Amino acid sequence: MEKPARIVSTEKIRNFNEKVRAGLEQALNFMMALDSGKIQVGPFEPFLMPIEAYISAYKKQSVLIKLYSDKDFQGELYWFFELRTAISLGSLLRMLPIPAMEEKLSKKIFDANDQDSFGEVGNQLCGILDRVFRTVTNKNIHLRMDFNKKVYPDESIRLDSFVNREEYVVFLANLVLPGAPVQKITLLLPRSLYEVMLNIEISLEGITPKLVVVHSHDSALLERLQIEMNSRYTTVLPAASQDDVFKLVDTPGVAAVGVDLREMSSPLSLQDSIYLKRLVTNRTFTRIPYFLTWKNADNATLEEVKKLGLAGATTGSFEQNFARWAVAFTQDPTD
Repeated sequence: MEKPARIVSTEKIRNFNEKVRAGLEQALNFMMALDSGKIQVGPFEPFLMPIEAYISAYKKQSVLIKLYSDKDFQGELYWFFELRTAISLGSLLRMLPIPAMEEKLSKKIFDANDQDSFGEVGNQLCGILDRVFRTVTNKNIHLRMDFNKKVYPDESIRLDSFVNREEYVVFLANLVLPGAPVQKITLLLPRSLYEVMLNIEISLEGITPKLVVVHSHDSALLERLQIEMNSRYTTVLPAASQDDVFKLVDTPGVAAVGVDLREMSSPLSLQDSIYLKRLVTNRTFTRIPYFLTWKNADNATLEEVKKLGLAGATTGSFEQNFARWAVAFTQDPTD
């Protein structure tokens, strides 16, 4: 199982993280309006981690809030609040007397009233996060909250209840409530969402990913493969057009190439023959492992393509086979 990997910080990352932190802190203080002092949210220290590794390692009693994202990004985010934090925030919101709140904390009571109050806190924070995401990044990302009032660990909160297509950026921060011990809040964002919002490819300390050039005539498939394949050890370089493949294969660090062309049939058209011959004569391309196929690929056309010198051509489905094929050239060498 992969270990956490710290994200290399940049000015863009630091600015975004600080605006998220400041927005949450301001919202909490506005909601609670405490006379005893300010609520403080510490700096986020983001790192990358598979969801299964996080679930396996994190056993502290916590309350889970799921955030569903749509519009410019389809996916899920996860917010873990320590049980003590959830009880405290819910109690503070309904202005419960301090002795009553302390009794709840000592007995770990999280009853229906606490759950409803904390659900309102979560709903307000979800709205703040939604606004920060859209205003800071100019992306049309809409978040909505799902709070099932369960305390983690719980039988209903298993690995299969999380979306597990990629690694997550883990935002971990200290939360300081006046007169209380330091607590933790944890926000998990899909890596692809973080990169989409900031328009970056994140780098990890001590890890240099292998590059994979990918082109498909189906732009939606190309986008899905980016989400599926991008990881700490692999970065997809998407080629928007067939000709872009020739530009990208010269990028230092390219380990494999995948080309999924529009439909071809035997006998090959002059246009198709010219493009395929360009692939054959490109020395960089022929030195790198490649997976070449096309829409509705058939054996007759495959034989003609191979006669041109493209032994890596196949009738295999690009969508079903390419990502699995590429693993051999991109996996962590220590595995």
